[in-house]
Amino acid sequence: MNQDILTFSHVAAGYGEKNILEDITLSIKEGDFAGLIGCNGAGKSTLIKCISGLLPLRGGSISICQKEHAALKPRERAQLVAVVPQSYHVKYDFTAEDIVLMGRNPYLSFRKKEGPEDYAIVEEAMRATNTEIFRKRLYNELSGGERQRVILARAIAQKPRIILLDEPTSALDVHHQIEVMELISRLNEEEHMTVLAVLHDINMASRFCKRMIMLQDGGVFADGTPQEVINRENMEQLYQMKLLIRESAIFHKPEIIPVRVMDAPKAKERRHIHVICGANKAVKLLEELDAKGYQVTAGVINQGSEDWEICRELHIPCVEIEPFTPVTPTKQEENLRLIADAPLILVADVPFGVANLQNLVGLENAPGQIYFHKNALSNDYTNGKLIRQLEYLGTKKKVTYIGDHDEFLHLLEKEEKRISKNKN
Repeated sequence: MNQDILTFSHVAAGYGEKNILEDITLSIKEGDFAGLIGCNGAGKSTLIKCISGLLPLRGGSISICQKEHAALKPRERAQLVAVVPQSYHVKYDFTAEDIVLMGRNPYLSFRKKEGPEDYAIVEEAMRATNTEIFRKRLYNELSGGERQRVILARAIAQKPRIILLDEPTSALDVHHQIEVMELISRLNEEEHMTVLAVLHDINMASRFCKRMIMLQDGGVFADGTPQEVINRENMEQLYQMKLLIRESAIFHKPEIIPVRVMDAPKAKERRHIHVICGANKAVKLLEELDAKGYQVTAGVINQGSEDWEICRELHIPCVEIEPFTPVTPTKQEENLRLIADAPLILVADVPFGVANLQNLVGLENAPGQIYFHKNALSNDYTNGKLIRQLEYLGTKKKVTYIGDHDEFLHLLEKEEKRISKNKN
C-alpha cells in the first residue's frame, strides 16, 4: 500500500489578523492525483504556500516524506516538492532552456555547477513536455500555453516526489488547458509523481483527478473520489447556485451543469402543470417551471432520458418506464391520475412513435387546458396515428397549439395577470 507522503495535522494559517485555514487535517498518499477545490478565499492557494514554505504556519504541522516541514531547509524542501504557479514572469532575457535549467538549482551550489547529468535531466524534462522545439527561444516571447509547459518542465527537472499546482490552467485557452492537464496526468501515471492541484474548473478536476478535497470555512468539507465529492448538495453548498450533476458519457465522471445564480421570478399562484415529454426536449422547460414555483408533474418517460434525469434531480413526480419499452395502458392510467387535478397540460416538443402515443390516450377526459407544441408534428413517426389522435382530441375539447416553450411561459404570465386583475 502507498504510504503517506504529505500529511497535515490541525494546520492553521492566514494573513494579517485573519486565519484562512483553521484546522486542516488530511494525508496525501504517494502516487495520488488530488484536486483542491473550494470557493474564492477558501484557502486553496494558502495551503500550497504553506507546503512550499512561502507562508508560515500559525498552528499544527506538516510533514513531507515523513520529515517535519519546519525542520526542512529550503534546498531540501525544493528537492522534494516543486511548484507550478498560475503564471511566472521574468524580467530578463532567459531562454526556455535557461528557465528549465533553474529546476536544477536545489542540487547546485557555489562549488557545484551544472554538469552533463543536469543537462540530460533538462533535456528529458523538455522532451516530456514537448518544449524542446523552442528551447533556444526567449521565454518572454512564448505564448501562455508554451510558458506553462516550460514551467512544468522546470518542475520536472527538479526531480521532486511531489508537484504542487496552483491553478495551472486558469489563464489558458481550452486547447492548452487540456494539454497541460494531460501532461500532468501522464507524469502521475507513468512517473508515479504525487500531484496536488488547485483547480477552479470542477469538470476538469473531475476528469483528471483521482481524489478531490473540498475546502470550506477553514477546514476540509469533503474528501473522496470525484463520484463521492461531486454531488448536488456539495456543489450547491460550494457555489451557492442552482446546478445539476450528470455523468460524462465519455469519461464516466460526474460533471456539473450550472443553471442559475439568481432565483427565477416566482409565479403568483402555485398551479399544477402536467408536462407530457420525453427524450431531451423539455429539460429547460421543466427546470424553469420548477424554479418559478409551479407544482410540476410529468408523463410517462423512459428511464435514462434527459427529461427523466431532470425529473429525478428536481424531484418532479413522473411515471417511469424502462428504456425502449412502450407506454402500456397501465402506465397511462398512472399518467392520467397525475393529470386529474392539473388545470394546465402541456404536450412538449417530443418525438412521437407508436411506443409513446399512448401518452395522449384519455386526455379528452382531462379537466385541464391542453397546450400542444407544434414541433412535435415535425417528429411524427406514427404513420398518421398522431394526427388522427389530435383530430379526435380536438372534437372533445380545445387544444391550443404553441410554437415554442417560451410562448407557453408567456401565456402563463398573461393568464396570471388576468387572474390577478380579476381578483382586484
